[in-house]
Amino acid sequence: MENNFYEKYQNLNSKQNIFLGIVSGIIDISLTQPLVYWKVASQQKLPFTFNPKIFYRGTFTNMCSMSLLTGVQFPLTALSSKIITKGKTRRLTDNEMILSGFIGGSLSGIICAPLELVMIQQQKLGGSLINTSKQIINKHGFKNHFRGLITSCGREGIYTAGYLGLGPVITRNLDENYNYSKTTNKILGAIGGGVFASTLSHPLDTCKTCMQSDINKEKYKSTLQTFNRLTKENGISSLFRGYYWRTGKIIFTVFILNECKQFLSPLFFPEIFN
Repeated sequence: MENNFYEKYQNLNSKQNIFLGIVSGIIDISLTQPLVYWKVASQQKLPFTFNPKIFYRGTFTNMCSMSLLTGVQFPLTALSSKIITKGKTRRLTDNEMILSGFIGGSLSGIICAPLELVMIQQQKLGGSLINTSKQIINKHGFKNHFRGLITSCGREGIYTAGYLGLGPVITRNLDENYNYSKTTNKILGAIGGGVFASTLSHPLDTCKTCMQSDINKEKYKSTLQTFNRLTKENGISSLFRGYYWRTGKIIFTVFILNECKQFLSPLFFPEIFN
């Protein structure tokens, strides 16, 4: 990785960041969708399966969600960076990179919540994206598309701080201070950013998944009630159902998205990176 990559990256405009985010999100979900299903199944205590017809349910919805999220998180994080630097193109400090990722991710939760709710309902019951969305509106009203919004925003903030903040920070520091190979540094950055993002955000993700799965509110009602109910069932461990699946998925995602950003940016916008 060139040491000045992130300085040059700040010169991308919003449209360029949106394009990179959408393409990167599609690539990521194409590779990691089975891990997403197994994570959700573990959180809901559904039977484990290797059947691709089942664990690829909701892929299109999740691909739409991920491409939209990364398509929004890239420019929102870039915008946050510009606000932090007051519009100047300069090297961001480690803390600034992590903070800009958190702000951009938190804002993206507004998009994430309704799309993931539809995906989770698809994984449970099958059906198309449009029909599932219509059924939710007809039975529960439009506002229930945003069930789990608070947990979604919190989770996305921590998650984006990991893949657009801490992961690159670790890689950059290893590049500059140690003689490991670039590939090793990227892998270590992905592991560090992925474990950080997964561990801190997983309780929020579990509450969100349970609430969105139980759209009838028979068992899980508010965010606080869901948190209390889960911890009363099996203690804190209840909040970490599916943790290993999600941690593996996020580690892959941190690596994939940063590789996409570093490979696709100069490919599509050579005038900025030459």
